[in-house]
Parts: sequence; C-alpha cells; structure tokens
Amino acid sequence: MQQDLSVVVLRHLKPILEMLRHTILTCPEQVFAGDKILVREQLYHALVGMDVWFSDKPNEYNFNEILDIKAAQMHGIAPPHISRRFLLAYLGKIEHKLAAMPMKPEKFLEIREIGGREMTYLDQCLVQMRHVQHHLGEVDEIMRSHQLPLLEWRGYGEYLQ
Repeated sequence: MQQDLSVVVLRHLKPILEMLRHTILTCPEQVFAGDKILVREQLYHALVGMDVWFSDKPNEYNFNEILDIKAAQMHGIAPPHISRRFLLAYLGKIEHKLAAMPMKPEKFLEIREIGGREMTYLDQCLVQMRHVQHHLGEVDEIMRSHQLPLLEWRGYGEYLQ
C-alpha cells in the first residue's frame, strides 16, 4: 500500500507552521522587535514568502497586498503594527491557503510555468519548507547571540519511540 505524496508533504509542513506559531507566541520581547532586523522581520519575511508561493499562481500575486514591502524583503525594520497578533493572523491565512491547495496526485504534480520555470505544487511546498527552515535558523542565531534558549524543534517522525 502506498500513501499519497501530498499527505507526506503536509506531515512535514505542519511542524514548520507549528514552529512559526510557537516562535510568534513565545519569543522574548528583547529579540522580537527592536531598532534592527530581528525575529519579527524573519517571521514576516517567511510568512510573506509562503503567502506568495502557496498561491495558485505565484507569478500573478498582487504584491500591493503586502503591508510593508521593505520589511517583507528584509530591507528595513517592520513597523509596530506588524505585531504578534498580526503575524498570528497572517499564519492563519497561510494555513487556509495551504488547506485550499490542490492535493490530488494528478494536480499536485501537474507541471506549470512560474517565472519561466517548470514548477509543480510539490515544488512550491519544498521551496517553502527550505526557505522557512532557513529563517527559523536565523531566529536561532538571534537567540544564540543574546544567550537565550534556542527554538524548540518540531518535526515529523524524528523522535519515534
């Protein structure tokens, strides 16, 4: 018996979303926001990336919907209204988008063109898994540089009993 590929991918995306939520909720204020790019900007950047890439047609994404493009690109500090509450709501939007993504095998692996490249929904998920994990690693570096506890790792099947 085989399991559907989309089920496997979602099993690995969900812990990443849990790590984002946990980080938003528990990150110490001293490193969450400040006068330089800190945790808030890393999280906002990761969420914007997922918002774009989990769209049905990322190359048609309306970038005017992004609240602060400089902060989204990590070229500036996020404004105060990009708060924990805002980030949690944005994460909810991402979860909703992910739930709406076509997961039937024939659609999940359908070849489409995005930005002049062949892409599938599976590619979109894998790209974002790598991207978000990179930024969670950056959050860990911020935490380490302030002698704070590192993020609690969440993953599927890594601690089987």
